Amino acid sequence: MTSSASISALYIYPVKSLAGIDMPAVMLTGEGLAFDRRWVITDERGNFVTQRDCPAMATLGTAIDSEHLIITAPSRRHLFVPLAEPATPADRVRIFKTECQGQDEGDEAAAWLSAALGRSVRLKRVPRDNRRRVSPQRLGELVALTGFADGYPLLVTASASLAALNARLAERELPPVPMSRFRPNLVIDHTPAFAEHAATRLGGEGFSLWLCKPCERCRVVTVDQCSGEILHPGEPLGTLSRMSHVEQKGAFFGENAVVLSGEGVTLARAMRVVLSPEHEGTAL
Repeated sequence: MTSSASISALYIYPVKSLAGIDMPAVMLTGEGLAFDRRWVITDERGNFVTQRDCPAMATLGTAIDSEHLIITAPSRRHLFVPLAEPATPADRVRIFKTECQGQDEGDEAAAWLSAALGRSVRLKRVPRDNRRRVSPQRLGELVALTGFADGYPLLVTASASLAALNARLAERELPPVPMSRFRPNLVIDHTPAFAEHAATRLGGEGFSLWLCKPCERCRVVTVDQCSGEILHPGEPLGTLSRMSHVEQKGAFFGENAVVLSGEGVTLARAMRVVLSPEHEGTAL
């Protein structure tokens, strides 16, 4: 059944696992939202570092101006990273079991981030000739690329689904969690709770997304995105795992998505969108 909705919020996370930016409008690209997860922090061997093992990353802010990625930290001067592509060649980045490429942003950025996080790290960006594919096992013949996201370039969540989760948390005498815990790209309103899991398409004027996989959540959702603290260990993961909105066992919230069409379209808050099942959408 097709249902109407609207976009209530848009977020980008320029540096994987650092704080995001609440956007009034943002351009859709073939690899997700513009500037979303185009940089990653790695250890000296190129292995990605996230809030899973470094919760303090949540306290580092990000911004984009016309010439720079800007990273901020409490009681530190800002780090300005030019948007112009560095001259360094691409080298190894490992995200889970996936090997891809990243261009190193130099020693100044590495020193700043290492001091802020208390560990030796590097900052790398997606190269211009990025070839990191989204799971061919899941997408079949459709070829989609992503930057440094865990696996998919977009995450769609719904306000009603968060309300349902918070109602269940209240039943267990646990505090509510904000949407920021789930680090979505698009938040939609005016849907029943978990309607995103019953749909395979989300589309609007000039664009179409494939909602292709429920997002299984990890311990990042236990991290307070303002303080970097874990105040209620294991939550809301434990509560999510007890809910039955997804058939699989596990803690799920939101839908992973890829772009079917609409590269160059500007998405904006209050934009009307439609959720539809596969048989009412364009066949893959």
